[in-house]
Amino acid sequence: MLKKWITSLLLAALLFVFPHQSLAVEFSITNVKMDAYLQNNGDVKVEETHTYVFDGEFNEITREVIPKKGASISQFTATENGKNLRIEKEDDLYKIHRKGEDETITVTLHYTIKNGIEVYQDVAQFYWPFFG
Repeated sequence: MLKKWITSLLLAALLFVFPHQSLAVEFSITNVKMDAYLQNNGDVKVEETHTYVFDGEFNEITREVIPKKGASISQFTATENGKNLRIEKEDDLYKIHRKGEDETITVTLHYTIKNGIEVYQDVAQFYWPFFG
């Protein structure tokens, strides 16, 4: 009984002492194109195209879009070659589900920035930090 307890304790200690190796995939983004279309109602329709080169197995792509004060993000979609991809949203992070391995893919994102244009009495401006 004592031998089993000591073995379990040693095993647990080894798990905490030696760090776990992460299974992170290597990738690069080789091309990004962003188009923002200003609407008369103060919204902005955005189209982003990202080309990823993956080295290894991957399960998803993430994109964080943080709205400025007074604005919000709606109608977020992702497609690849016209095919809709499944999206999960966690706060301002969008997880785009797409599995693969050792490949180059191009994903197009569409979304609307509600109240993205700041309108004043004599001027209006669109300032948006697409990358934080």
